[in-house]
Amino acid sequence: MTDCQVPPALTRADLGPPLDPGTFGFGTTDELTPLDEIVGQPRAARAFEVGLGVRQAGYHVFVSGVSGSGRMEMAQRVLTARAATEPVPRDWAYVNNFDRSEEPVAIALPAGQGSQLQRDLANLIGRLMDELPKAFQREDFSHEKDRLRKRYQEQGAALFAELQQLARERDFVVQQVAEGQILFFPVKNGEPISDEVAQQLSAEERERIERSQRELVEAMETIAQKQQEVDRQLNADVRQVERTFAAQLISPLLQEIADRYRDPEVSQWLDGMKSHFLRNLDRFRRRADRLQVQLEAVMGEIPQADLQERFLEYQVNVVVDNKAETHAPVVFEPAPNYRNLFGTIERVVDRFGRVVTDFTRIKAGSLLRANGGYLILDLEDALQEPFVWKLLKRALKTGTSRIEVYDPFELFTTSALRPEAIPLDVKLVALGHPLLYYLLSLYDDDFRELFRVKAEFDTEIPLTTEAGRLYGRLVRKLSVAEGLPAFDAAAIAELLWLSARLVGDRRRLTGEFRLVIDLIREAAYWARSESAPVVSAAHVRRALHEQIYRSDLIAEKIRGLIEDGTLRIRLGEPAIGSVHGLTVAELGDYAAGWPVRLTASVGVGTAGIVNIERESRLSGRTFDKGLLILEGYLRNQYARQHPLALSASLALEQTYGGVDGDSASVAELLCLLSSIAGIPLRQDIAVTGSINQLGEVQAVGGITEKVEGFFDVCRQCGLTGRQGVCIPAANVRHLIPRDEVLAAIERGEFHVWPIEHVNQGIALLTGLPAGRPSAEETFHGRVAQRLREMLGLLKQHPLPGPQAGLPVETAGFEIPQDPRPPLPGRP
Repeated sequence: MTDCQVPPALTRADLGPPLDPGTFGFGTTDELTPLDEIVGQPRAARAFEVGLGVRQAGYHVFVSGVSGSGRMEMAQRVLTARAATEPVPRDWAYVNNFDRSEEPVAIALPAGQGSQLQRDLANLIGRLMDELPKAFQREDFSHEKDRLRKRYQEQGAALFAELQQLARERDFVVQQVAEGQILFFPVKNGEPISDEVAQQLSAEERERIERSQRELVEAMETIAQKQQEVDRQLNADVRQVERTFAAQLISPLLQEIADRYRDPEVSQWLDGMKSHFLRNLDRFRRRADRLQVQLEAVMGEIPQADLQERFLEYQVNVVVDNKAETHAPVVFEPAPNYRNLFGTIERVVDRFGRVVTDFTRIKAGSLLRANGGYLILDLEDALQEPFVWKLLKRALKTGTSRIEVYDPFELFTTSALRPEAIPLDVKLVALGHPLLYYLLSLYDDDFRELFRVKAEFDTEIPLTTEAGRLYGRLVRKLSVAEGLPAFDAAAIAELLWLSARLVGDRRRLTGEFRLVIDLIREAAYWARSESAPVVSAAHVRRALHEQIYRSDLIAEKIRGLIEDGTLRIRLGEPAIGSVHGLTVAELGDYAAGWPVRLTASVGVGTAGIVNIERESRLSGRTFDKGLLILEGYLRNQYARQHPLALSASLALEQTYGGVDGDSASVAELLCLLSSIAGIPLRQDIAVTGSINQLGEVQAVGGITEKVEGFFDVCRQCGLTGRQGVCIPAANVRHLIPRDEVLAAIERGEFHVWPIEHVNQGIALLTGLPAGRPSAEETFHGRVAQRLREMLGLLKQHPLPGPQAGLPVETAGFEIPQDPRPPLPGRP
């Protein structure tokens, strides 16, 4: 394309909106049913079908999408529908390990039976507290104990008689005094020896008495040992009788519980409990009456905690109770920290100041509560919590969950409990940004093994004929849930138009429904503020204007600087080597555009094109690439017959921060060629667009913000009817301006010209045909002529020595970026 005519400006019909509210099939949204499905995400729906259908390990689902795209709602909806067809999982309970108390036992029971077992054991303890003391008071039990005591008393009497016989043989008598002490008294002629008689005894007689006394003491020690053995045997036999009587009471009660559940694990645990009961009968004998115990606890004679501590080993800690569930669980964990996700073992300080714990203080996390079903969490939140990602991967890989204590001060507090691990059968659905998926896939080998299915949410959905009705049903859903007023069909058409504006394409709608819902709520607010019965298109437009107004402070200040001349933007007479480009700045939740003046300086030399932004280290790589493409265009267009003798510089005037992107390359080329040829360019037309080496104009981003930014400046300085913007033709469908811009275009006060080739831009901004370099009276002809003249001048006056202005090599050159926004007036 060499000689192109000025393209016609776009009309209101070219820019839409092409939406007819009459085709929606409703007058107001009150006529519709609320929206109850997620639309426009078939790829994600297919991924969910596979991810949830394959039950093998590793087929967890990563839901990739931006916040507000409906990913959470769709995940909950799909999982709830699938879980409704699946059975309720089993309960899980921890009980005491009677062999190793530091390793509590995990027991699985059918749903609802965990709490039932807990009640059964509580009732069992209550019955034993009542009935065991009564059993020990029964007549047959007393008779058996009396029989044993009588038998062992006879053995004791026989031992005492043996001691008395030994004493008689040695002329001693035995006397048993208080507190069980035994005294030996020597006798003579049947009478105890008095002190006077003892003084008259011979030495031989006294020695015999002392020897006999020592023998009796030795015999007494032997007999005492036998008596102690008899007492121990008596106690053992009495305890055995107690255990026998207790077993007669306990065994049927435990067997009744075992028969109720018919579970091998429960039966095995009850067998261990029975043995523990019989070894610790004193607990039940200490208080004969349970009512008395409770009364004493209420009156303050014994702490209520003692009742629980005394029978702690026989309690049941139900950590997962599914009795209220009707299907497989769907658990959403909003705060996936260690405790909430994996559970914990609580510790308390007892009344003696000790830090203690036990199996009843084991608490399950959401991972166990979702066992047998589905767990949803935000993976980015989980990654920010200490140890969570590592342990979550371990649990998913091993298929088990072990509840442990995470304590950052574990050097000072310890837990001796190691609960038995619980098998996991859970499907994890993790939400995250697409960038997070790519980073984990690249740097974490386990991630791809665990999350083999990616459900990717598109940020854009096609604009179909059903879009009006679907948006109407969305509004109806919010009206029912939040009490918002109804929208008429024209308001829905405006809402679709603004949804397309959010995505920047008239053929598509945004997938970030959060932004649309914000518009719906704010439009409803403005309708209510006017006491309007329904929300109209004007209310929707006002909601957009108010959103822009809240965020447009910086852009407004820049327009003020342009209006008062601080920023040199001249919309008047044409000028040589000067053109207005357009820039866009992301201001958090808002993007604003405004014009920037580009200037070119050209002289005779061999330095080529010097990028002042790059030389000052303010430009990014894409911006530098655009300048290099310009050099390629110049060689292709003007250097086929002779070399270029050019030393030029390009600059974005009054920009003090980093710049990037190639959307100014068309404007830079026009500015450069204008300076070479000495042909002025119109200053009331701003230019945006990317260019290739063939002169073809390519699409750029932020086209709506750029056009609106220049329009706002022109309106503030005064619309003349000649002002406008030159944009790439490929960007026409991306241009969705505000209603006041459309109105100005319709009135002919503002214009938008789409171009496909730089030659069209040349004809528009200069009023001259682009022509060919060989045609002297055309724009390109005058540029070529001036380049030849410059080459001749360089030959006549060659530059001495190495030139300071030689082209700078760009390969591998690192350009530091200024993270600050490009605000004017900042040094």
